[in-house]
Amino acid sequence: MRSRGGVLAVHVYVSEGRDRALISRLSSAGAAAGAALTNEFLDVAYHRAGLTLASTNVCHLEASVKAVCCEALRSLDLRTHTASHPRVGVVDHIACNPLGTMTCEDAGNLARRLGGHLGSGDAGTGPAIPVYFYGAAREDGRALAELRRSLGYFGGAARGEWTGLSEQMAVAMRNLAPDVGPSEVDPQYGAAVVGAVPWVTNYNLLLAGNGLDQAELMLRCRRIARLTGARGGGLAAVETMALPHEQGVEVACNLLDTSITPPVQVRACVVELAEAEGLLVMSDYFTNKQPEEVLAMVQAEDDMLLARQNVPGCVPPE
Repeated sequence: MRSRGGVLAVHVYVSEGRDRALISRLSSAGAAAGAALTNEFLDVAYHRAGLTLASTNVCHLEASVKAVCCEALRSLDLRTHTASHPRVGVVDHIACNPLGTMTCEDAGNLARRLGGHLGSGDAGTGPAIPVYFYGAAREDGRALAELRRSLGYFGGAARGEWTGLSEQMAVAMRNLAPDVGPSEVDPQYGAAVVGAVPWVTNYNLLLAGNGLDQAELMLRCRRIARLTGARGGGLAAVETMALPHEQGVEVACNLLDTSITPPVQVRACVVELAEAEGLLVMSDYFTNKQPEEVLAMVQAEDDMLLARQNVPGCVPPE
């Protein structure tokens, strides 16, 4: 099914960021199923990777995401995974975003179908896992941050490390029934959160301070993160957390609406707060492309396919 002038994009976050060959295998599996691979981000420091798949053809996109999830569940084991970024499972998070003329309702429908595949283990996605919906995938529109707090997602923040499925997460999952899938979580695979929201910009800022040990640096950065995010009375439509990084501590930001709070405003806020704490902002970066870039990449791929269809003797892939 091809959309009417719009594109759906799906970000698949998996709990592996150091095995480049494995991530390439996941990317290849997704692209082979028909969607455009518009971004591949390996975060070595956080031992996490994000793949973005997008298409005007919802069926191709659904097949591509399923292929990535199947390969990840077949290849990874949460029990041996240690990271400085929280996660609830091997396939930790699937975010569906509408672009162009597509709507959050369209994205929500796709999210529910993908969650259904993961929850039942059907159509070759692998073992059935508990799935929790958020955003337009649920009638109540539950926010991702609210869901993550309910699942104990931030419970290792004081230590700055998550190994396997923590006891806090396991207890939280027993107390919060999944939307689909088994009620008991397998520690080898964990669970997955799947949702649909407008495009979220992931923006990270690395902070450092001379002469500070990691514990004191983390304490100061957690204050900065709290005062930057909307939940702590800071910037509207901004969610934050402080995470230990190889070169310091990062204030990781989810910008829920850049028309309300653009990245330049976030940076200015963090710089000001960092100066008050005696810290420096060493660098900043985005983990994904912008929506306009994704739309252009999908259009280019569609144009190339159309051109192949018009070449005599050239048979395009199904």
